[in-house]
Amino acid sequence: MNAEIFWLGCLKVTVVLIIIAGVIFTFFSHTSITNIINYQVNKVFFIDVPPNVPVFMMQSWLIGVMGAIMAGWGCTMLYLIVYPFRKKESWSWRCMFYSVVFWFILDSGISGYHGAVFNVVINCILFLQIMAPLLFLRNSFFLKIRPFGKTTI
Repeated sequence: MNAEIFWLGCLKVTVVLIIIAGVIFTFFSHTSITNIINYQVNKVFFIDVPPNVPVFMMQSWLIGVMGAIMAGWGCTMLYLIVYPFRKKESWSWRCMFYSVVFWFILDSGISGYHGAVFNVVINCILFLQIMAPLLFLRNSFFLKIRPFGKTTI
């Protein structure tokens, strides 16, 4: 039981950080807080473009929208962790598992295609931070005890 509490805690912390990062990206998309992201985006997509207002505005909008999506996705995952995860509802584990795998494949694939290696690295770290707890918690959602002491998954 202690391991389960630990992994659920790790998952909650990761998801809360996703929500916080999403809110920061939404409201502070072109401030010193997000300079490292802006620098990486500029390095990949605007290397030969001198800084100008239209590029600045487009970047600010794109990062803001990305932040809003992150915050919404994080809220959905937090809801799953807080309510159906506590009841060991297997659909909630599958929902989080498959949505994270789908996100990782799509986001990392398109980022790699466009040469945004920084985003692929961030995705890999975040993917592992979410998947490790999910995989460690899997048995508590799917392990069933049958009569006569036999167990199945």
